[in-house]
Amino acid sequence: MRHRGVTIGLVAVAALGAAAAVWAAWPVQPQPTDWSDEYRAAPPSAATGYDLTPKPAPEIGPGTVVDKSAPPGWSHLVIKSLPRVRADQRAGLPDLTVEKAGWMFTAFLAEVGRDTDGSYALKRLGLGLGAKGTDRDVVVTSDTAGKHGVPLGLFGGMILDKGYAVQRKAVVPLWSPAFGLLDTPVWFRCGDTNRLVRYRYALLADRATGRLDVLMWSLGADGPGCAALAEVVRVATNTIDPAELVVDRRKVNRLGMPSDDAFAVEVLPPGVRRPMPDSLRQLAGTTRFSPDSARDLEAGLRRLARDFSP
Repeated sequence: MRHRGVTIGLVAVAALGAAAAVWAAWPVQPQPTDWSDEYRAAPPSAATGYDLTPKPAPEIGPGTVVDKSAPPGWSHLVIKSLPRVRADQRAGLPDLTVEKAGWMFTAFLAEVGRDTDGSYALKRLGLGLGAKGTDRDVVVTSDTAGKHGVPLGLFGGMILDKGYAVQRKAVVPLWSPAFGLLDTPVWFRCGDTNRLVRYRYALLADRATGRLDVLMWSLGADGPGCAALAEVVRVATNTIDPAELVVDRRKVNRLGMPSDDAFAVEVLPPGVRRPMPDSLRQLAGTTRFSPDSARDLEAGLRRLARDFSP
């Protein structure tokens, strides 16, 4: 029994040594972007109908199964992204790197429900990350994966932790029973480099029917490019985004290990597209809202949503 204990101890030490070697070889990571100052504004009057105090985006509870439609307790699957390294980008990358780049999915859910007066209202939204369990895609964290049947394997816990670190930069800059905004970070190809941009999703609820229209566009990053305010996409309910990834080879080291910004998308999510109207461009890029600017943006987006309708 003593020999067995020694053997196990040696294996554990070897594993720790290997992990330390992997960590030491990991590429230098980019500094996180801090957008917090842009959202600071005076608390609004409750009489405006808008909550203009920016808040972190709520998270979907671990264990929530997200397939191709909204899970119980939610009315809408807004979008589910299934990142995959694009086929023409895989040459020269280790199989493990390609596999892990597509191991995790992202989900964005919303709930539209009846209000106390019988009308419909936006109740909540949620963001989550997860992976495939035994036979289903389930939202998990690195701490809850085992409980919900998701094997982390090599680097799975690290991938989730890094993913949540990015997702937690998401902000809800305004909210009302009929109109909400979500700004969420995404790695995006800008020219020949990958940068952390903000996707803005606008949720427009019809209080009479419960219909939910979702429009989205890119706020871009600090600096030029990144498709900032160029197009508006109408995102249909239950959108599954293949989220094909391109690779910045400079951000993958000689062992095939990628930095956080090595992979990025280069197109906005699928949906019907329109150029961003000049009349909405300034409001669409606003991060500090007043009651008047919130009202004007909502009215402009509702007109735009009608233009998308068949």
